[in-house]
Amino acid sequence: MNLNITTKLAKAFTALILLSCLAIFALYLVQRYGAQYAEHKIQEQLERSGLTSFVHYESIHFDPFTLTPSLENVRFGADSAPWLRFARISLNQYPIKYPDLDVDFWIQRSPIDSVSRDMRQWMRAAGIETLLGKGSFSSKAEGEKVFSQFKLDIKDVGKISLSSNINLLDQTINMPELRSDIIASFALGQPEAILIMYGEAIKLRSLDVVYTESGLINHLFPQFAILSESKQTQLDLLAFRSQALGLAAADSKEAKLIASAIWAFLSKPETLTLSLSPSSPISVKELVLSTREERLYKDSNMTITNN
Repeated sequence: MNLNITTKLAKAFTALILLSCLAIFALYLVQRYGAQYAEHKIQEQLERSGLTSFVHYESIHFDPFTLTPSLENVRFGADSAPWLRFARISLNQYPIKYPDLDVDFWIQRSPIDSVSRDMRQWMRAAGIETLLGKGSFSSKAEGEKVFSQFKLDIKDVGKISLSSNINLLDQTINMPELRSDIIASFALGQPEAILIMYGEAIKLRSLDVVYTESGLINHLFPQFAILSESKQTQLDLLAFRSQALGLAAADSKEAKLIASAIWAFLSKPETLTLSLSPSSPISVKELVLSTREERLYKDSNMTITNN
């Protein structure tokens, strides 16, 4: 009787070991081939968009438990002095499901002398010597509608959240290529190229931008509320700035509303919210035209609030 029990236990133990080995082997295969598939897709997209020379990474890690591929030690721009360094960029969908996208990223701690000249200038303007942060980007398509959300948290600068709802009028537009074209246009210093390529094909339904201060505004506008200029002088200056940006004519009621909201935020910088909610979807080309005619605030049904 005892011999039978011992034999059964031995068989069970052996089976457990075999199952464990099979599980480990299966995880190895998932990790290996998952990483290969992810790298193939990523390289394919980089080559198609012409970004191979701008995006550099050391390796791709694949988590077999969450099925999440991640790019490790990523550099955007010149390899020696990139615009940005990322410790990791994780793609939270596998297989990679285009056109939907869900990405988390961590900006690697980057001293000011380790990045490109353009980035150094931005960092000096923001009053930071070391760049460090994290963020996420998600985008989901439902028919012609595309919902996107971008979040970024930069240490000693602030947090920004951007949510958009757009219509793609041209159903032949490929979303991965659109995102790649946007990145490429900024990488090449030609953001106007997007207006030429997609100005009439993209219509904006809504846009919300929220900025929470944690150092940038206090650096750029120290002691704003007690400057030597009077409040009215400051409001007038902000109204002229809104005209320069194409939001509204300086002598309009819209410019006065903008100036009041911005003045309140600069006086006590906490959270600033900007929302665009046009009565009907408006194309990117129309938005540019509204900016040139100094009526973007009105045409886009914009609101600016200081919370």
